[in-house]
This record gives sequence, structure tokens and C-alpha cells, in this order.
Amino acid sequence: MTARDALPDLKALWLLGQGREQDVVISTRMRLARNLSDFHFKSRFRTGEAQRLEVALREALAEAAPDLRYLRMHELQPTQRDVLFERLLVSAEHVADASPRGVAFSEDGTTSVLVNEEDHLRLQVFAAGLELPRLGTAIDALDDRLAGRVSYAFLERYGYLTSCPTNTGTGLRVSVMLHLPALSFRREAGTRAAEPGIVRVHKAAQRLGLTVRGTHGESSRAEGDFYQISNQVTLGRPPEQAVSDLQEVLNQVVQYERHSRQILMEDDRIRLEDVVWRGWAILRHARRITSREALAHLSALRLGVWLKLIDAVTVPTLQELMVRMRPGHLQHEAGRELAPAERDALRATLIRERLGAK
Repeated sequence: MTARDALPDLKALWLLGQGREQDVVISTRMRLARNLSDFHFKSRFRTGEAQRLEVALREALAEAAPDLRYLRMHELQPTQRDVLFERLLVSAEHVADASPRGVAFSEDGTTSVLVNEEDHLRLQVFAAGLELPRLGTAIDALDDRLAGRVSYAFLERYGYLTSCPTNTGTGLRVSVMLHLPALSFRREAGTRAAEPGIVRVHKAAQRLGLTVRGTHGESSRAEGDFYQISNQVTLGRPPEQAVSDLQEVLNQVVQYERHSRQILMEDDRIRLEDVVWRGWAILRHARRITSREALAHLSALRLGVWLKLIDAVTVPTLQELMVRMRPGHLQHEAGRELAPAERDALRATLIRERLGAK
């Protein structure tokens, strides 16, 4: 298998698909943290224990989920690991770690299982748009299949035991990726909102024990007006309650964002059109562009498409570019590591060609 064949085909990934409420909701993820009862927690591993656990879980996954492809992270090239991260199949910590570890994933990227991350197992399922009930069914089925082949660390009083106390209990983390450009735009424009829109989102989430983070979760920044909302508490709270609380906030945020977009169209349409078409012009003509700047303009175009301010590009094309223009993907396609200036030039060329410019 070549380095390129080791990774799933980008065109087949759920990242490029469509889903419910996708004008605002980019994607939904559910994750379960699990540890095995007959191994120490990762922070307490003895010599050789990480390797033994990786082998044991690789074999268990081959039996429980034979449809998943398994890769040993420590055997991959750095650019391959970066590509997996940029496709949300692994975490930043899993990329940076040096211990024996692995990841199993479906060909369409809707399922991934991290072996030897912070916990022994991190089970993840994804979908485009808002799909909480369907993902709940999928993650439970995967968890049950694995539970039939390994012994989880579990106490009746506390639930599933995890490396981080915040995950103890159900071990469930539900995250929804949102595109909230109008809330940020209104803050800058100073229209009807007396308080920045995104601040209201943070407050609404905190009242229900939820958190708002950046694009790649904990400790990451929000780029391109993309945010994650997820549950914080897993101990003593049934999974149904966590999903219900998240759904309540999501309903409010989706309507708030749509309302903000409508206000912008009524009160500040010229400025909004200028941001959208300025982004289009820059992306069509730039010879060098950073990933942060490109994402900001792609975000503006995505808003413009949904508001029917521009019809020269489609949402699937924009979503493809948001993935392909990342550093790991650029270097993987080039077949070598690239200096930052080389990446910026290659990124600009990729975007121009995909948008039909010279």
C-alpha cells in the first residue's frame, strides 16, 4: 500500500456531503471515551504496556468492526497524520504523540476509533448537518460490538472510568460544528444587537453546562466563524439529557444566526455584498494566501451562497476547498514537506483553479 492509498478518498468523505440545517450546522459528532479494565490508564503505563494495548485493541477492532481500516499512527508519515487530523478523524494530541497508537476508520470517514489517545479508546461517529438521533444509534451499536470483545473499566457508582474526570460517567461528548458569520458580522457592524451575538451564544451554552470552542475543539481558536458547541458534564447526567440540552441551545443558535442574516440583508446589505464579492475577487486572483485568510474568504462566500448573493460557486466546492487547502493536504498532494511560502503559493493556485480562474 502506498502512502497515498493509506488514506481514504477525499471525494467519498462525509465532510463534502449535505445534511439537515446545513446553512448553519456544518456537522455533528458523537464521541465515547473508554478504557480497558485490565490495563493501566495511559498516564500510568508500565514499560511495553502501550504496545501490548495497541496490539490487543487492533485485534479486537478487526473482529468487532472488520469494515474499518486500521492504521498504526506511529508508522505513518507526518503529512499523513496531518491529513487525518484535518479530516477530523484524529485529534491534535493523537498526531503529536510518540507512543504506539492507531486509528480505525470507515472509508467515508463517518466512523473513527482512536487507540491509545488520552484514553485507551475514543469512539467517534460523524455526519454532515444536524443528526443527533441517528448518530446516537450508530455510536451505541459500535460501543456494544466492542464491549463484547473487551472488558471496560466501569464502576456502578461512577460509570465508565476515564483519564480525565470530566469524561467520567457516560464518557459521552457530543459536538456540533456551526457556521456563525452573521453573528460575528453584526458585532462588527454594530447593528441592532446591543451585545455581540457570539457572546450571547456563549452565555446560552454555559447556562446548560455546554461549552463553545474553536474549529478543532478544546484549546483551539474559532477560524472563519466556525464554532463547536459541546457538552461538558458526563458524570451524573444521562446521555439523553446531554443530547436534549444541546438540542435546546442549537435550536436557539440556528434561529438566532438566521435572524441575524436577515437583519444584515435588510440593514447592511451593501457592506455584506462587499465582503462576499471582495472575498471572491481575492480568492480568484491571489498568488499567495495563508490558510487563515483563505478560510475567512471561503466563509464569506459560503454565507453569500446561502443568502443568494452570489451564484458563481457552490457550497460543495467551498467545503472541498476548506479541506484541500489545509497544510497537510497540500503537502500530501505535493508528495513532500513544503515551506510556508510554498504552501501559500500552492494554496492560491489550487483555489484559483477550483474557482475557474487562471
